[in-house]
Amino acid sequence: MILTTQFYLYFVSLLETLKVGKNLLYPPYHQQKPSHLQQKQRQIWGYVAIAFNSVDSDRLSKVGPDRLCAEWLLKNGGGVGLVGMPRSRILKDYNSLPAENVKFKVQIADASNSSVMKIGLDHFIGCQYIDTVVLHNCKHLEDGGLEGLVHLKDTLKILQVSGCYNLRNSCLDVIAKLTALEHLRLFDLMYVKDLQAVATKLRMSLPNCKVELS
Repeated sequence: MILTTQFYLYFVSLLETLKVGKNLLYPPYHQQKPSHLQQKQRQIWGYVAIAFNSVDSDRLSKVGPDRLCAEWLLKNGGGVGLVGMPRSRILKDYNSLPAENVKFKVQIADASNSSVMKIGLDHFIGCQYIDTVVLHNCKHLEDGGLEGLVHLKDTLKILQVSGCYNLRNSCLDVIAKLTALEHLRLFDLMYVKDLQAVATKLRMSLPNCKVELS
């Protein structure tokens, strides 16, 4: 089933009205066990999130990888910078994308505070100009969620991974494959043990990359 952006936004609004959404998906440890209704609402939310992270092959063949990647990021609450725009300008409104008959290339993928998931990173396939990716506070990015970055191994120069609490040490191993990387920033990764040791290992694998922990 293909969901429209309007339906998705309506659904998010509905869940917020019901006081579900992110706080329910990631409740405090002391919260009581959710009711059956809350569990069903969480399940439905999960289906919607998966639908908005799955690659739509029909749409891909129609508009190409760059527009599809931009649409994915914007539908999930992220932003994009396009080739030819000032790097400081990040589009975050779905309607701010150029008209569908206008071709463009994505250069910056900013997934900050978005609902991107592991399967969504397959939208990077075919995007040949993305040199910057920011994955900050991506609470839906599950264990193993960085594997899709390998699709950008020849172009990705700047990467930030922070506040993604489902990621563990092994999730960062794929970064060693990003041979074009020049600047890596890692911080606030709750379940990564000894981030300093991880950084040291990555510096050895990527001698030309500045690794920053802050």
